[in-house]
Amino acid sequence: MDEQQIYTIGQLAKLGGITTKTLRHYDRIGLLRPSNRSNAGYRLYSSKDGRRFAEILAYRAIDMPLNQITQVLDGSDSSTSTPVSIPASTSAPASKPTEKHGRADRLVAHLQNLQGERKKLDGLIRHIEEMLLHEQEGAPMSTHDELNGFTNDPHHDEAKERWGNTDAWQESQRRIKGYTAQDWNRYKTEAADINDRFVALMQAGISVDSAEARALAEEHRQLISRWFYECPPEMHANFGAMWEADPRFKKNIDEAGAGLSEYMTAAFKAAAR
Repeated sequence: MDEQQIYTIGQLAKLGGITTKTLRHYDRIGLLRPSNRSNAGYRLYSSKDGRRFAEILAYRAIDMPLNQITQVLDGSDSSTSTPVSIPASTSAPASKPTEKHGRADRLVAHLQNLQGERKKLDGLIRHIEEMLLHEQEGAPMSTHDELNGFTNDPHHDEAKERWGNTDAWQESQRRIKGYTAQDWNRYKTEAADINDRFVALMQAGISVDSAEARALAEEHRQLISRWFYECPPEMHANFGAMWEADPRFKKNIDEAGAGLSEYMTAAFKAAAR
């Protein structure tokens, strides 16, 4: 047990895979208020706060509204769960020749989405079952282990608000719903390898117009197309504008090497030309 563990807002956000902005919002609405403050006024979260956070993540994973989560956790709502529709089978009927091929494509895509949701829920169920077993045995999991069982894109909600109506967003959501932990690890390995090679080119002073830099930029574009959505060169060339518009993107990329985001942006544009 880690009863004496204290987390800063940044540490807790990282564990739960969300942004500090979201945690501040949870504080403002009374969903998750820190137990303590530092002398400088910074939020400090206890292990008890972390366990409440884990429950919040469990309910958010099935898209329960924040106000309902607050009611459930504070005991003002007798409901403790939200019904979730799950397909009865992962097997699609054998396809038959039909003039309504477009409808069949839509049904296949919808079935794949549902199957992806079921995979996600299966993993969530296993983790909450483990949390419950530890709780019933009187030996709750550590805050770190509870939170580590939830994976979430920290910028998902903001990205959805900005690009949710685009074809690229819809396609990326359709694909990632079916990804397993092994899939994500493979993607992260591939992305990290490309970033490392970009850093090596940059530190070696290789021009962004060089054949090596442009070829690596093309690898990055194909990575996006393979894992998320079809990314034509003109779209790929605009990645840098997105990074510059949000300093968090730039900061995250530049952690691998100072100036990396600018170097990659220039390489993307060179490759597109």
